[in-house]
Amino acid sequence: MAINCYSFIWRLSALDTIHHLADLGYDTVELMVNPPHLWPAAMGSSARKRVAKALRQRNVRVLSLAPPMLDLNLVSPAVEVRDYTKQHYIDCIRLAGEWETPYVVLVPGKTHPLLPLPNDLRDRWFNDAVLELDRAAELEGVKLTLENVPSSYLPHAKDVLERLEWIGNDRIGITYDVANAVFAHEDPAAGLEVVAPRLEFVHLSDTGLKSWAHSTIGTGVVDFPAIARSLDKIDFRGPSTLEVISQDPDRDIAASHDTLAALGWNERPDRTKT
Repeated sequence: MAINCYSFIWRLSALDTIHHLADLGYDTVELMVNPPHLWPAAMGSSARKRVAKALRQRNVRVLSLAPPMLDLNLVSPAVEVRDYTKQHYIDCIRLAGEWETPYVVLVPGKTHPLLPLPNDLRDRWFNDAVLELDRAAELEGVKLTLENVPSSYLPHAKDVLERLEWIGNDRIGITYDVANAVFAHEDPAAGLEVVAPRLEFVHLSDTGLKSWAHSTIGTGVVDFPAIARSLDKIDFRGPSTLEVISQDPDRDIAASHDTLAALGWNERPDRTKT
């Protein structure tokens, strides 16, 4: 079980979050690439080395770097926006390589609901961008994963898998987010079976249907027993990431982890572990 740092991006730096979660006994984290928490372009060599040193000293691994910012857009009609987005992802990829982080999560682009791009332009821009980013990732020993996001043009499991099959690069995997799936009116248990051939890791949180959320598990409508059964059915043995956004993250991460542990995930670590 990895712990996503969404709840800490306005509270703590990435460095302080690593220490905080290590104090709670967690040894795997997912860092959100969001200022002021973490921003590659603003990090000098000394700051990067301090994080790398903390990871070694606390025996913590960064599972992935995940840029959540919705103003990133690989299929923007503006070439400047597409170029900026690619450069930002390349910055994340290079930082992941430096910290021996295995994954960088890509968020699919979005199109205007009233003035959508022609499909041929959208798909060509996206395919070319993903292949360019994968070349950078391969040089760093990093793997890209594409995530299902309700506000993107690839909101469902079938959309993401078909796009990767069209791109034709087996190095690129999928991060499947169960709350995103539910909010996009997809059954996540069924979606997991669809993406199973490319599934690298799973984002776990709860949500309702009227408001998109990443809430404490057990407070929304996500059917976690069905998700556990689906993961067993596809014999998934990869990591899960607890991606709860909370004003009281320590409490709600603990409560969410305990709920998942009752369904077969690993137990929450002892608070006193260092």
